[in-house]
Amino acid sequence: MITSQQEIISVRLGRSEIFHALSGPDLLNIADFCHEETCHDGQVVLMEGQQANTLLVVERGKLSLEKEVQIGRHSTPRNATIGYVGPGQVAGFSALVYPHIYTTSVICVEPTRLMVIDGVKLREYLEEHPPAGFAVMDELNTLIGSRYRRATDTLTYFLSIVSHELRSPLAAIENYLQTILGGFAGELTPKQERMLKRSILRVIELRSLIGDVVDLARMRPEQIQADFEWFDPGEVGTESIEDVRLAAAEKEIQLKIEPPPFFEPIVGARRRMRQVFSNLLNNAIKFSPAGSKVIFSAYYEPEEVVFTVEDEGPGIPDEDLKHIFKNFYRGSNVGDATGMGLGLSIAKNIIDAHNGQIVVENITDDGEVKGSRFTVRIPRNLKTPDMLHREWRDEMNQ
Repeated sequence: MITSQQEIISVRLGRSEIFHALSGPDLLNIADFCHEETCHDGQVVLMEGQQANTLLVVERGKLSLEKEVQIGRHSTPRNATIGYVGPGQVAGFSALVYPHIYTTSVICVEPTRLMVIDGVKLREYLEEHPPAGFAVMDELNTLIGSRYRRATDTLTYFLSIVSHELRSPLAAIENYLQTILGGFAGELTPKQERMLKRSILRVIELRSLIGDVVDLARMRPEQIQADFEWFDPGEVGTESIEDVRLAAAEKEIQLKIEPPPFFEPIVGARRRMRQVFSNLLNNAIKFSPAGSKVIFSAYYEPEEVVFTVEDEGPGIPDEDLKHIFKNFYRGSNVGDATGMGLGLSIAKNIIDAHNGQIVVENITDDGEVKGSRFTVRIPRNLKTPDMLHREWRDEMNQ
């Protein structure tokens, strides 16, 4: 029996991860706008950022998925391999997802045989045949979710190992430096004392950078909310001030605290809220001129507790204000200041998990920027996991 090329392709399509649920007639129809190609090692098959008009199914061989990564606007963009696609798997599924722009580049890593599907015609076919469209999009949703979870789990695991291996020697270095600074290894000259303080600050900054990168991979709302408990925001604020006191002293910056008459306990992730305050205070100190002032204040409203951090720095350019809370984003006026642009994005993720709000504004006087103000609002009606469990149990018993 003679089998047409169209029938051969339809059978191969039926073995792929997103088309296996389709009927024979659907596969035959899709095979009409599908053809086979061979790519060689190192060939760029799809390019990130270009219009997504082609969907690829690997018949044999292997493709790598690569994404352009840029840490800050001034660094050099580099490609990072985020996964591989083998026989039966799909690349270029952006052809089916609006806005139809490839989110990764696809590169051939060994001689590979591909089934190349016209993405525009495939979209049209799936729109005209809803059962087939639903089946493909359902498989695609599962595929994207599994790839995302796998990539996130791998990244988290890798970063956890790296951070552990880096943090241990850093902690030892910091302890030795603190011991020497305390005079336990002999008397210090003023110059030696200044150099030791600066060395400790650099170690603390490096430890913070490592922590930020790890937190970026772990910053999921459900993980933060699992740590909700009652805590005293005044105590957390005091701890945050201590976290940044050495950095403020190095620049002779005055830390001014404006608390409410008394603090009432609130529900939230205590450790994470300390991280928010420390990030905001560090940010203010980093970009404030020497000898200036940073104000950390708090007050209660009927439904919220409000915290503000004000500085006397250069402010934030208007074009940067809407991007300032994005991952790895650094303002156009930060110069050579240290950091990876993660502190504010991490703070926003934490506040979002608290159903709160964090906003930034420039402080102006007669049109002249005199600094910036970050405002954090946390609801006062948040509940701990135990409280939610009791409410659920009571509802079930009614």
